[in-house]
Amino acid sequence: MFFERVAIRFLLLQVLIFAVLPVSAESEPEGEKPRIWTSVDGRKLTGTLEEKGEDWVKIKIRGKVYNLKLEKLSKKDQDYLKTHKIRKPLEIRTELKSYKDNDLKRTVMTLDVEFANMEENSELYLLLVWISKKKSELTSGSVSIKEKLECFYDRDGVYSHEAGFYDDKNGDDFRGWAIRVMDTKGTVIAERASASSYLRYLETVVTRSAPVPPEEEK
Repeated sequence: MFFERVAIRFLLLQVLIFAVLPVSAESEPEGEKPRIWTSVDGRKLTGTLEEKGEDWVKIKIRGKVYNLKLEKLSKKDQDYLKTHKIRKPLEIRTELKSYKDNDLKRTVMTLDVEFANMEENSELYLLLVWISKKKSELTSGSVSIKEKLECFYDRDGVYSHEAGFYDDKNGDDFRGWAIRVMDTKGTVIAERASASSYLRYLETVVTRSAPVPPEEEK
């Protein structure tokens, strides 16, 4: 029986395996939560729903994905699967591009930020800071924030954000970027930058539209 084999494997893995979790500046992406599944003969195991079809389901148990026929599960689980919509973790991807604007004698940097698997009726706040250094101060000046951008997005997509860096002696030299993504409750979901040292600029920039956690509003 499937559930009996998996139960034995689970007990063996408990003895042989321990997990080392990586340290991350990002919050844990929210996806499907583990739940207890019951077979038609009453056996129970905890696993996470991966995919489902008309008469089949894929469940991840202790890191391994099992493909099951729905008829192997209890009626309660089958009814749950009929109406349940699989929740996938939010994905955030970034890509930096550039091109030369010869007419205005500047270099245009474009940061594409892609959101995938956003929840329905939800909204994300994006803070982007461009970091530069004045060309006239390249030997002695300091790196600083050139400009900031605050946006709200309510659906999956690739969103482009541009900044121009002028080539003349009074222009500025591109150094990098940093972003912060928050939900509308003020929870930081992700912070990323072209270099880890640039994350500190997210703490110093003054924002106007950033969501504020309820405890800070008080």
